[in-house]
Amino acid sequence: MSGDAKSTVIIASKAGRLGNRLLQSAHFMGNALAKGYQLFNPALGEYAHLFEGSVRDPLCGFPKSWRDIDPEFADQSREFLYAGIHLLGLAATTAILPGVRVIDIRRFDEMEVGDVDLTGEAFCNLLDSKKLLLPMGWKFSDHLGMRQHREAITRYLTPVESVRRPAEKIVSNARKKGDLLVGVHIRQDDYRQWKNGIHFYETERYVQWTKELSERNPGKKVVFLICASNPLDESLFEGLSLVKGPGFPAGDLHALSLCDKIIGPPSTFSGWASYHGGVPLCVLRDLNASVGPENFVGF
Repeated sequence: MSGDAKSTVIIASKAGRLGNRLLQSAHFMGNALAKGYQLFNPALGEYAHLFEGSVRDPLCGFPKSWRDIDPEFADQSREFLYAGIHLLGLAATTAILPGVRVIDIRRFDEMEVGDVDLTGEAFCNLLDSKKLLLPMGWKFSDHLGMRQHREAITRYLTPVESVRRPAEKIVSNARKKGDLLVGVHIRQDDYRQWKNGIHFYETERYVQWTKELSERNPGKKVVFLICASNPLDESLFEGLSLVKGPGFPAGDLHALSLCDKIIGPPSTFSGWASYHGGVPLCVLRDLNASVGPENFVGF
C-alpha cells in the first residue's frame, strides 16, 4: 500500500448484540492500526457508554477520537449521528454519491459463508481510493490485526469503572473460595430457537460439564462463576462451589474475562471475554463436547 492518506472508514450498520458489536469493532480497530486509517464506529451505539475509549466520543473514533465531551451528551448524540450515517449508507446502496462508497454485505450475515477479509486486495484498494467508506454488515475480519494490536484494542474497550467494580468484587470473593476459577456462560433464552436449537443445552448438561471439570482437576478446589441468560435452578449444582456473575451483560462479560478458564456454547459473548482477558476458552459445540484440557484454546 502507498504511504498516502487513506480513506476514512465509518461502520454504518449495527451487528447484533454486545458480543457481536465488540468483535466487529475489534476487527476494524486492528485493521485501522495495521493499515493506517481513521475509523469511526457509531454502530457501537447503545453500548459505547460502557467502555473507557468510547464513553466520551459520540462517533467512537479510533485510533484518534472525534470529540471528547460530557459522557451524557455523547450518549444522547450518538444515536442521531448513527442514524444519519446509516441513512447515508442506505442511500449509497441505491445511488452513486460522490466521495462515498458503501460496502454492503448484510445479505450474507446469516449465511454459512466466509468473512470479508479486510487485509485482502479489494479492501486495500478501496482504502487507497481516499473516499468515505461505509461498511454495512457483520462478517468483516482481520484476525491477524486483532491479535497483533490486542493491547490497544482491549485498552480502548476496557469497561468503565461502574461496570468493572461489581464484577471485580465478585471475582475477588470467588477466588477466596478455591484454587481455580472457571467461568461458565449459559445461554439458553434465544438459543432455544436459533438454528433450530443446535446450541441449546439444558441446565442439567451444564451441570455435567462442571462436574467433569471438577473431576479433571483433582487436588484443586474448582469454583464456577455462572453467567446465565436467564434464571437457573441452583439446586441442580449441589455439591459444586458456585458463584453468580453480576447479572447484567457488560458486568458478566468483564467477570468472565477475569476467570482462569471459560466454557460456553458458540457465542461472540464468551469469545470476547476470552479475547479481552486472554483466557483459554472451551467452546461447547454440541451435547457431546468434552471439557478436557486439549479443548481450551486462546483467541
